[in-house]
Amino acid sequence: MANSGPNTNGSQFFIVQMKEVPQNMLSQLADGGWPQPIVDAYGEKGGTPWLDQKHTVFGQIIDGETTLEDIANTKVGPQDKPLHDVVIESIDVEE
Repeated sequence: MANSGPNTNGSQFFIVQMKEVPQNMLSQLADGGWPQPIVDAYGEKGGTPWLDQKHTVFGQIIDGETTLEDIANTKVGPQDKPLHDVVIESIDVEE
């Protein structure tokens, strides 16, 4: 969910993609006291460590990465807003 500040609620969510965390960022994490297994996981799998402890991760894309790439490659206009709406028509949530 997008966090607009204390006592706010919204219906936004992020689908983030970062396949590789830069080495200098991994070094900053390690130097900043992050547990080494977490630093190693970011090094192996990528991710967005700057969102940690600020947002809740509630899912992972297991299948459909091509769709994610299509969304990421959508043409955008001012302020990085897509020129055409991107709509998720269905989703499966599994435990």
